[in-house]
Formats: sequence, structure tokens, C-alpha cells
Amino acid sequence: MVDLVIDLLRDRAEKAPTAPLLPHRAGNEWSRLTNAQAWRQSGAVASWLIAQGYGPGGASFPIPAGESPLLAVLRLGALRAGAPVIEGATPIEPAVLLGCSIDASVAERRLHVSSSTPARFRLGIWRRHADLATIEDAIIGS
Repeated sequence: MVDLVIDLLRDRAEKAPTAPLLPHRAGNEWSRLTNAQAWRQSGAVASWLIAQGYGPGGASFPIPAGESPLLAVLRLGALRAGAPVIEGATPIEPAVLLGCSIDASVAERRLHVSSSTPARFRLGIWRRHADLATIEDAIIGS
């Protein structure tokens, strides 16, 4: 199985749970989001998305354009669910997503996410999971 950004996030959450997700990003809001928090919260998002039918071959997930820890968690959750992200669209209320419990379906979904699974539609271009080399590339990216 090819290592994807979601595998990198899992590994960082295990090895350095209290380290900031993106240590070189400026600002308090970024420094407070740790690897473990990003893993846990993105799992909650992924669980909700999976339960609602988002994922490979399913509906695309709308996320507004921009950069913030909340948007980072939403993008990572969509990656974990295998749900293609459509940037610049009106989102689902984030509080609903972050309140979901993590369940086994998230781990199961990883088996269905591959390097060729569509990950993100931004600025008129589809990017696949294999196109995302780093966590920052996955959540900020160009």
C-alpha cells in the first residue's frame, strides 16, 4: 500500500502527538492545533462524511477557500473519507462534523483510498491523493 498524506498524519499523531500540526505557520490559531488533535478531529469529520455517503465514487465535499485550522481539519477529514473536496463551495456547518464520534468505518475506508483517488478540486484542477506530498500541501496547497 502506498503511503499517503493521511498515513503521514497518522504516524505524526502517534510519534509526536503534542507537536503542532504545522509548526512553521505563524499565528496562535495554528500553533494550538496539534498532530493528535488534527488526527482525532479529522477522524470525526471522516466518520460523518462516510455515514452521509461521501467518499470514493460518492458525493464531493464542499469546503470554502481559505486557510485556517478548522478548514485544515475539514480537508484532512475529507482525505481520510476518500471524499473529493470542491474548494470555494458553501460548506456544511463545521460544528456538526467535529462533534461526531470516530468509528471503525474510518479505518475501513483507508482500504478504499488509493493514490489515484480524487482528493481536491481547486482553481479548475483535480488533484489525486498521490499529488499531495505533505500535510501542508494537502490542507493549504496551491
